[in-house]
Amino acid sequence: MDKNSPQCAKCQMMRCGSQDKTGGVPSSCPTVRYADLIEEVKEKYQLSENQAVIQGWYTLMSTILDPQKPREKLSWTRVDEIMEYAKIRGMTKIGIATCYALMFESKLLTDILEINGFRVVSVSCLCGEIDPESMGMHGPVFCNPILQAEVLNKEKTELNIMVGLCVGHDILFLRYCTGETTPLIVKDRALGHNPVAALYMSQNAFYRDRFIRNRS
Repeated sequence: MDKNSPQCAKCQMMRCGSQDKTGGVPSSCPTVRYADLIEEVKEKYQLSENQAVIQGWYTLMSTILDPQKPREKLSWTRVDEIMEYAKIRGMTKIGIATCYALMFESKLLTDILEINGFRVVSVSCLCGEIDPESMGMHGPVFCNPILQAEVLNKEKTELNIMVGLCVGHDILFLRYCTGETTPLIVKDRALGHNPVAALYMSQNAFYRDRFIRNRS
């Protein structure tokens, strides 16, 4: 591990989350180490396409974190947030890139979105029906995240939602998708698609060996 690389997850000072900026920070702090990037990045936020996203986020957070309604933030599901963001942005056509194994969940999502006035385009990872052998791979089916992305590009969806794409397939989908995209479900076969549970369970004596058994 490069000790000079940013290690925000290990930081004990957390100055970035405080109003007081007088305290010191580790030499690895990206605010210090990459100070030259700060102004460059600020300019990128001024681009119209980025301003639209930031303003959409800001309006959404202003609603969720309304100080006059402190308990309101506890009632917002991710599905609520995605729909509200889309409404704030004036988006009406939503794309769903779904794993074939989560078609049931994608149907539920489609129903919810349509009931709330959105037009929905959904594309399964098995679209294209490509023979795995023709791609030099074995197995009964070939998942096609690039085609999923290109189909949604052709459909001109305004916001895309990823539902359970495999690790690697999600990377390819994001690489080729030109529309704004957000994840809803991250596949986790062991934990009911709730991957954060693995982090919490790693602190349990009965589960810890799962993650440290291969350490030298």
